Amino acid sequence: MEEKMRLFSIVLLATILVFSTLPYGQHTNSVAAEDNWKELSVENGDFEAKPTSEADLPSWVYWTGGFKTGMSISNKVVNTGNQSLAIDNNGVVGLFSQEIAITEGNQYKLTANLYVEELTGKPGIWLRWIDEKGTIISNSAKYFDVSEFNKWQTVDIEATAPTGAKGVKIFIYQSSTSNMKGYYDDVRFFEKESNILDFPIKYGKPINHGPAALAAKSQGVAIGDGELYYATNGSPATFYAADAKTGEKIFSENLPGSDVVWAMVVGADGNVYFAGTYNGILYRYVVKEKRLEQLGKNPSDNWVWQLEASHDGKIYGATYPNAKVFEYNIESAQFTDLGTFYEGQQYARGLGITEDSLYVGMGTTAYLMKMDLATGERTEINLPITGTSTSISNIWEYGNFIFVAYGTSLVTIDKSTGEEVNTMDWQDEHTFDGLISSPSPYDENILYYINKNTQQLWTYDMTTHKTAKVEPTVQLPATPAKAMRWIKDESGKDVLAILHHQIEYSIFDPTTHTVKVSYPEVDMQGLLMQSLEIGEDEKIYMGGYQGSFGVFDTAIDKYILQERDPHQIEGIGFLNGDVYLGTYGGAKIYKYDPNRPFTFSGGKNGENPELVQDIEDDQSRPFTFTSGDNKLFVGTISDYGRLGGALTIYDSKTNEWKTIRNIIKNQSIIGLAYLNGTVFGGSTISGGLGIEPTEPKAKMFEYDVATGQHEVFDLKVKGLEKPEMIGELSVGPDGNVWGVAWGLDEAGAYNTVIFAMNPDNREIVKSTQLYKGVNRGSQWRPFFIRWDNQGFLYTTAARTLTVIDPETMKSKQLVNGNVNLMDVDKEGNIYYSFDHNLYQLPVPLENGTVTVDGESMLQGTEQNINLTVTLVNGNTINLAGAQIEWINSNPDVATIEGGKILGKNAGSTEIYATVTYNGEEIKTNTLVVTVDVTSETLTKQINELEKAESIPHSVAQQLSNRLAQAEQHYQKGKKDQALKHLEDFRKHLNNSNIEGEIKITLLNNVASIEEAIKK
Repeated sequence: MEEKMRLFSIVLLATILVFSTLPYGQHTNSVAAEDNWKELSVENGDFEAKPTSEADLPSWVYWTGGFKTGMSISNKVVNTGNQSLAIDNNGVVGLFSQEIAITEGNQYKLTANLYVEELTGKPGIWLRWIDEKGTIISNSAKYFDVSEFNKWQTVDIEATAPTGAKGVKIFIYQSSTSNMKGYYDDVRFFEKESNILDFPIKYGKPINHGPAALAAKSQGVAIGDGELYYATNGSPATFYAADAKTGEKIFSENLPGSDVVWAMVVGADGNVYFAGTYNGILYRYVVKEKRLEQLGKNPSDNWVWQLEASHDGKIYGATYPNAKVFEYNIESAQFTDLGTFYEGQQYARGLGITEDSLYVGMGTTAYLMKMDLATGERTEINLPITGTSTSISNIWEYGNFIFVAYGTSLVTIDKSTGEEVNTMDWQDEHTFDGLISSPSPYDENILYYINKNTQQLWTYDMTTHKTAKVEPTVQLPATPAKAMRWIKDESGKDVLAILHHQIEYSIFDPTTHTVKVSYPEVDMQGLLMQSLEIGEDEKIYMGGYQGSFGVFDTAIDKYILQERDPHQIEGIGFLNGDVYLGTYGGAKIYKYDPNRPFTFSGGKNGENPELVQDIEDDQSRPFTFTSGDNKLFVGTISDYGRLGGALTIYDSKTNEWKTIRNIIKNQSIIGLAYLNGTVFGGSTISGGLGIEPTEPKAKMFEYDVATGQHEVFDLKVKGLEKPEMIGELSVGPDGNVWGVAWGLDEAGAYNTVIFAMNPDNREIVKSTQLYKGVNRGSQWRPFFIRWDNQGFLYTTAARTLTVIDPETMKSKQLVNGNVNLMDVDKEGNIYYSFDHNLYQLPVPLENGTVTVDGESMLQGTEQNINLTVTLVNGNTINLAGAQIEWINSNPDVATIEGGKILGKNAGSTEIYATVTYNGEEIKTNTLVVTVDVTSETLTKQINELEKAESIPHSVAQQLSNRLAQAEQHYQKGKKDQALKHLEDFRKHLNNSNIEGEIKITLLNNVASIEEAIKK
């Protein structure tokens, strides 16, 4: 017993001695012990270095974009050691560590201890990834939930170093909305070798094929006195002023930070005021000075839906997402936030203004508010649609009536009684396109509007509340009106001016019932890409945000179609050679035949593309398609303010459509895959804008095509405790259903998972987690999955272009930055987009090979010359898109035309090709081709020269006779006599007056016959 106690004392003493030699504050490396993590040094990560002053933060540097106060070294509250980092901020502040060297593709984990005494908002730490030039190329950010105050807790971030990253800086960050009094201590950083794929292909430099979606479209327009104003959608949007009479451009300027301008109005001062999406800036175009100026950011919200101008010099703006309205006083240049007009709503969508009142329309639940411009008093006006799931987009007060637009529906209210006197429903045959005119100068009870279904001009009579078509028929451009105003023409007559969505300008004269349409000057712009799919024909079909349709032929590397319509294409599918375009707004489906010319004026019967289905049923965005068994399957997102997407099935044999709403209750469908009579689907918990999800987890379904029965089931995969998006789905080469899902892991952190599911028992066969901590981006657009013919999987999981080996599940990021759209062609080239351009990641060239059937050929014959160019992945290229230059050392011997070699004269020539493809050039092998000449072939050549009048008949007869005699003697074995006749051939030829080059060619050919006889 004494011996055991003695040994225990020795071990205890040794342990104490070991720990006593550790630096003060060091603790055991529990993280590093887990899962092969290796700790990297964070300079002064324990904050124990002594500061030289109160403001000194050894080894840490304030961010230049925030305040330079709010952080300090403190000994008041510590986790280990003697010091910690104290946070006490009243505004935005950030603190950078020194750069830590890292390896791209490896996994990294940061841990820190956090102690919070007081807090509003959330504290956060970012990992800011840095390239070899010292530029920050991306961020991995995490904001922490604090469940308990006055207690140390451990926080962490886990991320994969992006492609191109050589270093990282830890960034301790407090945003402008996060004020904290607390402490950080023991910031530690760990590395683990990643599951990075040793991908065998090193792609060439990305090729920019330019914008695919070209259009000149505008949401915000205004008609001035002799001038037109419009801001075209684009990246960025562009403001224009044009002469109303000539259409000539007067002024234009890009609007960085805005891609769509929804709101535009002419103020009481005659200048033009407008605002767009994202940045909340109010612009003014000073008409007389032809100058654009920024008036500042409005105090309400960043997204401005509509502007109205009062007669006393005010501009009012309706905003999102807090349903606010702002006021701008032109004279004082002051903004005023008028606040939220209806609590619980996100959209102050529509405005209307009179001398006395401002009307504000709400969404996505409809309410109409009225504000007295003099007193600011607000009252609610009850409508038949009050409290329903829709958005009020425009309000007008004419005569004794209030006209309230919600989309292309219009309700008319008696201002005195509040009673509904008329409603035009969006489904009515003769409903309007969203705008009405002010009363006609010729009859104060008549309003004009455009019939949305026929694009013809109609009237609304305020005395009878009946509508009627203008007769004779006035046919207008096939795009909606964006502004209508009564103006004076050159003779002083009142005419109705209409500026349309695609910048068409119509002038209607009610006295003559005539219309004149002109097209103001505007540059076509590249729109942000909204959809991209490669068809079986290897053409890329693309749609742009807010509209347009483009087709790029990968065989010839050219756009073969770039049109303004149809409207915003969300998803694209293929069935039996046709292309199906799913557009936003009512989930309309158009069929396009690539073999017919493009003709479109709304998608009428016989047009191409043709409208074949309006899914309706509260559906809005068709993002995913698949096909099989002569059927097309469409997954859709529900409409504004609605939950419950749908699966729609089109049977091409019966030409029937069927929609299953809420196939997954209160969820939308973003992933579809067809396999042997079964459709597998995946969902997003999100519905349309303006409504919060009610379901905690995204789900999957299995649909039996033959019986129409379906079953909903949960996705149970490691790394996703709460999946919120499941899609896309794809059947892999292994026969499994592959998918990509995003949501929250067990710790509540963002996570993306790629999985393979056995379709027979729904068991997850394999999975891998990617880009932990990265948000999903769009709540609707699926993450793409594509395969190449080598069996590699490509995905945009976490909006990052990634390749995965499905056998090992190792992965590699292929390009930096976000990638929303992607597809792979048969050669293995990747086409992708993150903005308005189409990019190609080309597979490099490996070699080029030239072959022929025989390296020896007779004069006058031809044979195929075969060129094959191979890529490094083993695929061969489509030569239609290549530049091929044939190098022929002796064109007199043979020529190359149309893929064939034609033997011309005796001799040998060396032939090879240089091929330029995807910006690379390669040289093929060299072939030596010999052309042999016989008496028969030479005789034919002489006859052809005679026909071409290059040889006189008498000479041709002499030469042909000598060749015939030589051939006869040679066949009898009399070589000397044969050679004698060939010598006579030469004498006749030399004594003739035939052109020198022809003479030399024929002498060379007869010499070749002589050499063959002498052998």
